[in-house]
Amino acid sequence: MPHLQQLITRPLIVYGGDMFSARNRHSLMLPHHFHHISKLILILLYLPVCGDKRFLMEEMTKLPNITTLGLVVLACGHSFGAGSFHVLRMSSGIRELTPQLVTRSDCKAFAVCQSGCICAEPSNWETEDLVLPCLKELAINDLRGTEHELALVKRLFKWAAMLERVAVIFEDSIAESNCEELRRLLLSFSRPAICMKFSHGGCLPFD
Repeated sequence: MPHLQQLITRPLIVYGGDMFSARNRHSLMLPHHFHHISKLILILLYLPVCGDKRFLMEEMTKLPNITTLGLVVLACGHSFGAGSFHVLRMSSGIRELTPQLVTRSDCKAFAVCQSGCICAEPSNWETEDLVLPCLKELAINDLRGTEHELALVKRLFKWAAMLERVAVIFEDSIAESNCEELRRLLLSFSRPAICMKFSHGGCLPFD
């Protein structure tokens, strides 16, 4: 399929046991057949974590050359920095990144991450340097301003030294007063050369 422009995978389970490991391998088989994909959309799914689970993203060892990377994150209250970092480390040539932060109603029962949760591992993403030299545009959808979200966003500004434009769409349920506070915080992460736009719900495309 030499003219394929966009590919979306089945959800990838970030932490789990052998059964989910096998499922992930099936999801990753198709991208391996392509050298370049204009837009790749990966869905990172965080399930309730208990018992003998491990970080499964390390089994992802290669991705095609990608122009636009879409990350659909269903974190269910867990930290998603390590999983996102692992994907970005293999996608250093991306020009546009579009994280979609999804909140599911069935995640409410375990929306509070417990101390010592496996989602904090591996922790190297918080200290290890990552260079995204081609990344020019970042569009964050459904930002709620949680600690886990802001931790990753702050690192993204550091990793993408050539970033030019950032669009942030706040999640509908966020109060306007909280949106204003988040705007100020995000601008403190930014640099003068970056054009930042904000929207409360809906869609905010780049001009």
